[in-house]
Amino acid sequence: MKKKNTTPLVSVLIPVFNGAQYLVEAVESVYQSTYTNFEIILVDDGSTDASVALCEKLDKRYSKVRFFGFNKNRGLTRVLNFGISKAKGKYIARINQDDLMVKKRLEWQVEFLENNPDHVAVGGWIRMFSNNKKGFETVRFAQTDEELKKMWLMLSPFSDPTVMYRKDTFLQTKGYSQKFWPGDDVHMWYQLGSLGKLANLPKILTKVRWHNGAGSIKFHKLQMQKTWELHMYARKHIAKPSTFIWIFWIAELLAGYVLPPRINWMVYRIIKRTLALNWSFGVSMPSFSFPNRIKAFSFSQ
Repeated sequence: MKKKNTTPLVSVLIPVFNGAQYLVEAVESVYQSTYTNFEIILVDDGSTDASVALCEKLDKRYSKVRFFGFNKNRGLTRVLNFGISKAKGKYIARINQDDLMVKKRLEWQVEFLENNPDHVAVGGWIRMFSNNKKGFETVRFAQTDEELKKMWLMLSPFSDPTVMYRKDTFLQTKGYSQKFWPGDDVHMWYQLGSLGKLANLPKILTKVRWHNGAGSIKFHKLQMQKTWELHMYARKHIAKPSTFIWIFWIAELLAGYVLPPRINWMVYRIIKRTLALNWSFGVSMPSFSFPNRIKAFSFSQ
């Protein structure tokens, strides 16, 4: 009699848009995982390159790949919401079409969430690399819920392609919002963090490809605009910002419009490392009333 697999299923969600160049590498990196009870959900968002044909081939080649697609581009947040509606897993793991997952990432994150039921999401560090596979920087994030929520008015608590979260908690949020794209991930962390604890593992979980087609470069100025809108959202729903944080927000916005994208992100990472050395710059976190005002997620969005 075949032994039943009792380990939690993980749904690895990979949104696809004109991603044929790197997608196979991303999928194969998941297949190299030491944790084996996973599915990969590919959702194509109206690609105009060879992505659809490639997704169909991957769907046929790998038994754990499930492919869905939109005929027209609907936007990343709708792709993510749709993908999660199809996910069978207890946990949702995010990775992008041009990134690489380290072999033990899923194993480490499942173990953490299984042993820490009060935590709703866990991320980790990233290793930046260029197209020639040369790694050039490790980006570290604060680890504990307390540390992350001291800083989350200024810095995103996670790198999106490292995060794993509980599907049942996600269903208690409003889902990803196209209004905040390409800063929709930060909006999601605010929602999840208002429902439970957040954490980062002090390990490199994902290798993030740095290239001119990356969203953080291609949509840089729009991201700066949406980041400002997220700050205004956080001011209303999360916590009242101090004078120091207001100054940081304004400086961040100005730098985003003045500096070239690569320079701006380099400066941002330097500031991030500097702030990470000291958690005591005085953000007062009031009791959350936010969860009481959010409606359960609806897949009709």
